[in-house]
Amino acid sequence: MSGHRVQVHPSIDGIGREWDVLMARARAPVFYRRPFLRAFERHPLHAVQRVAYILVTDARGRPLAGLPAYLHQGVDPMRVIADHFTHARGRPVLLSHVWHCYDTVLPVRPGEERAARTGLAALREVAQEWGAALYGMANVDAAGPLDRLLARQGLHGVDIDVGWGLSLPRFTGYDDYLASLRGKPRRNLAHDLRLAARDGVRFRRLPAADADLDGFVRLARATAAKHGNSDYYRPGLFQDFVRALGDDVEVLELRLGDRLVCSGLALLDDTRYHFWACGFAPMNGYSAFYAVFDHIMRGAFASGRPWVELGRRNPVFKRRYGLTPRTLTARFAETR
Repeated sequence: MSGHRVQVHPSIDGIGREWDVLMARARAPVFYRRPFLRAFERHPLHAVQRVAYILVTDARGRPLAGLPAYLHQGVDPMRVIADHFTHARGRPVLLSHVWHCYDTVLPVRPGEERAARTGLAALREVAQEWGAALYGMANVDAAGPLDRLLARQGLHGVDIDVGWGLSLPRFTGYDDYLASLRGKPRRNLAHDLRLAARDGVRFRRLPAADADLDGFVRLARATAAKHGNSDYYRPGLFQDFVRALGDDVEVLELRLGDRLVCSGLALLDDTRYHFWACGFAPMNGYSAFYAVFDHIMRGAFASGRPWVELGRRNPVFKRRYGLTPRTLTARFAETR
């Protein structure tokens, strides 16, 4: 690891274009791109006490690895700390990434995996300096190389959730994907699409600046209330955050007359089409969610990206529609 240099920045805009180059080379998810990080700085979707952006370079200043880190205290919407790291409950923890990220990685320039260990050592040092009880990462793919690296570095892991997605190149297109489904799920989808068309439900795909984000938050909070998690979408703050994402987000709206009945947010990066969030109203005899799912999948195939990501939760539906599960872990270590 000799020759590596570590920079710790308090703001993403304190780092130049080298961050963007690194994230592109590492094919990092949208959650690591400058628009998302800047939006979270300006409009934090949950409380953070301090922020650090750790950048590992070589002696010439070439970026090799980077990760954001957030100091939390008492913020645990998925009850990861409360249920699995109880001795740290209510104490400060240093976490990468934020809880709204379900796709945690450690972006590394290809061929420079040793720099990842330097980044983790820097994460531990920041945790020590800031008085965190724990440091680590949540929502890591349990079958991926990062989970194995974290284990080798002594971070204790627990399974916390399941993420769902689908590799698109295995299909010739959306119709081929539909043909791969069992008969009943295919018929259910066609049934709900037919009833939505009968009622005159209209679809729009549009940028955040032109979307009804107040309507999205209203629907999303009502949908999240079923899981006791409405404040995942804090009114005012969430709309400002989404607008700050710029071209990295698109909004999918379903309207019945003048009424917004379903709204979803898709996040975009180089390799993934993320169905990030959704809210929908009850309909007469069918689900608006099925209709927006149809448009999400069509949009994912049309985008040319190789993977569509549908996040966590709702496993029955996602299994029924052929999505691939992956176990997500949290790995933490005590700060010494």
